[in-house]
Amino acid sequence: MLYRLNPKTIAINYSVNDVHADGLSHGMYLLLRKYLENTPFLDRLVSAEEINAALRGRKTATEISRIRAAIQTTEEILTHTFAFARPGTSEKQIYDFMQSQMTEHQVSEAWESANCPIVNTGPDSSVGHVGPTERQIEPGHILHLDFGVKQAAYCSDLQRVAYFLRPDESQPPAAALDGFNTILRAIQAAISEMKPGLKGVEIDEIARNTVVQAGYPEYMYATGHHLGRTAHDGAGILGPRWERYGSTPEYRLEPGHVYTIEPGLDVPGYGYMGIEEDVLVTETGAEFLSHPQKELIKI
Repeated sequence: MLYRLNPKTIAINYSVNDVHADGLSHGMYLLLRKYLENTPFLDRLVSAEEINAALRGRKTATEISRIRAAIQTTEEILTHTFAFARPGTSEKQIYDFMQSQMTEHQVSEAWESANCPIVNTGPDSSVGHVGPTERQIEPGHILHLDFGVKQAAYCSDLQRVAYFLRPDESQPPAAALDGFNTILRAIQAAISEMKPGLKGVEIDEIARNTVVQAGYPEYMYATGHHLGRTAHDGAGILGPRWERYGSTPEYRLEPGHVYTIEPGLDVPGYGYMGIEEDVLVTETGAEFLSHPQKELIKI
């Protein structure tokens, strides 16, 4: 068959850049090479990652509809959670409440149950994919939630933040507001420039530079990733040219791509300020799939 078709290249399911395009086991790869020994086809093997990325990244109307529905459920649970949270409530209690909300809505976690949701209160909470602790909310804390659900096989991924007022405060302090407004500007700047044809690294630079130019340290992760059947879906990312991301920041945006946008920063003495929105790339630009957080929630 190969001699009859005589293909110039043979794309096979491996990738050094994208785990979702890396389905061929090493043993099967070695076996394939053995089959092709002493043929002209051994040197024609290439990665199928670009084909896989195109298939996985371009969402159909039905897929987009399912992602929208998952986002709506997530936003409802987040609203109930901020109504539940009070000074004295622990990270673990918030986690348990959100887990019970998922059960009530008959949905599952968008990523590992142990850290979905991610709950951070105050300046001493470990940020990242870590589980909740018995640390309690105190007045003067920023409460940061990173949360997504899987519903009808598709995921959401949102981050929201609130500030707990001290007894003598009617508004969050300037430091917290400055951090929030910086992240808000970074998200808006990135989304306003998103359009088909641009590389993910170009969008990352816009958001990243907004945060750094405001005087904050550079956040040490990508600005955004694909969203779909998994929270961190396959294909390219909105990220910097760091070794760990391989070539994925060089992938170009296309209509039908769904990305997260999630810059973040630390507000010393108050906690982590991170907002995450889910957006759809259209023929002419990008639009929010989530209802964007525009003001720092006050509790």
